[in-house]
Amino acid sequence: MGKVIETTFRVRYAETDASGVVYHAHYIVWFELGRGEWFWQQDRDYHRDVEARGLNWPVVELSSRYLAPARYGDLVTVRTWFKESKSREFTLAYEVVNAATRQKLCEGWTKHLNVDAQWHVVKIPDELRELMSG
Repeated sequence: MGKVIETTFRVRYAETDASGVVYHAHYIVWFELGRGEWFWQQDRDYHRDVEARGLNWPVVELSSRYLAPARYGDLVTVRTWFKESKSREFTLAYEVVNAATRQKLCEGWTKHLNVDAQWHVVKIPDELRELMSG
């Protein structure tokens, strides 16, 4: 497991469904939030360090397992870490927990390809690979 980055926020009313719990698709958005924070909290800028090089990291596969509900007003923490890398792809892992009780609410991962400006899959540059494994 790589360096774990945490970000905490309060569940918004718009993220809940008629039963008062967070709608499942919002956890995927929270994975995105965690992914962005994983990058920012390592003093990196996705635009400068990836897009400005003509690269993109699209999500090509994901998994999520829901374990307990989050509700409006709950403080939740998304934990994000680097899971694995190959020459042209990498995987990040996530846990979403209730910040007060530490109960795990959801766990999952996203797989990303490294593509160039023409959307051809290319090797991940060494310095970006170092960031991931560090």
